[in-house]
Amino acid sequence: MNQLSPDEPIRWFHRLEYAFLLFLRKLALTINPQKRNFFQWCLYALAYHVIRICRSIVKTNLDLAFPNLSDEKKAQIGRDSYRWFSRLSFDALRLDLFAGKTQQLAQLENLAVLDEALAENKGVLLVSGHFGNWEVVAPVLAEKQYSTWMYVGQQSNPLVDEHHNQVRQKLNIQTIGKGKAAALQIGRVLNHKNILCMLVDQNDRKSSLFVDFFGRKASMSKGVASFYLMKRSPIVLVTCPYVGDKVLIKFERIYCDLTGNRERDTQLIAQAVTDRLEDVIREYPDQYFWMHRRWRTRPQDDPVSLY
Repeated sequence: MNQLSPDEPIRWFHRLEYAFLLFLRKLALTINPQKRNFFQWCLYALAYHVIRICRSIVKTNLDLAFPNLSDEKKAQIGRDSYRWFSRLSFDALRLDLFAGKTQQLAQLENLAVLDEALAENKGVLLVSGHFGNWEVVAPVLAEKQYSTWMYVGQQSNPLVDEHHNQVRQKLNIQTIGKGKAAALQIGRVLNHKNILCMLVDQNDRKSSLFVDFFGRKASMSKGVASFYLMKRSPIVLVTCPYVGDKVLIKFERIYCDLTGNRERDTQLIAQAVTDRLEDVIREYPDQYFWMHRRWRTRPQDDPVSLY
């Protein structure tokens, strides 16, 4: 588990944000389902109607992704996405409460796909996006005795980051932080035939790789493609939408016909993953993290800012 560095400054707003997190966590852990639904609605109302967090970003993203939908329909998706995120937040806050009983939160489908990929003895690149309830996937697999690692970025608030790592440790999740040693650590994880969980839908301003995402060029890390080409570890897409009272965790193998040209193959692999993730987002558009500036970094041939 990552520990707080003595050199990391703790600002007053870090402490305020952390105090608010602990307040929400106490609510999530102690109140009954009826009251939890009420407080989830309050969090939605606060974020959407009062503070209006990222409202302009959500609108821009929905306009880019769904140009043919009516403004009314896009506005509804936007509101519903804030409701979804409030539900996700409360579930994530109380996730360690389900240690040893995550079956109460999730239902697995097509688990044989993951088992068949693991049987190749090359480890598995388990990829997903900021969709549904991505936080529950690794704990569910760890509870079923799958050796599961998460490749995670560090939160801007060191207190919140440490809290998340403590929860993951309680749920028997190992983590690899982004940094100079990450590639070596990931290689070891795959060499030992483990599962590496990665979210692959974030803007990557340092990457020269761009994929088509909802008809627009979006930057993407080369990580998944690079490790596939290096290790031939199977790529499995996991999707995890809320369906009723549970999270439906579904696995799908991603195949790609390679050409032998590394640059071209990197593009093909990244696009294959992105296409299938987009398909699922289109099915559940209100369960995607539209608050992120997904199209922020622009390719050289289309340099105009979208935000």
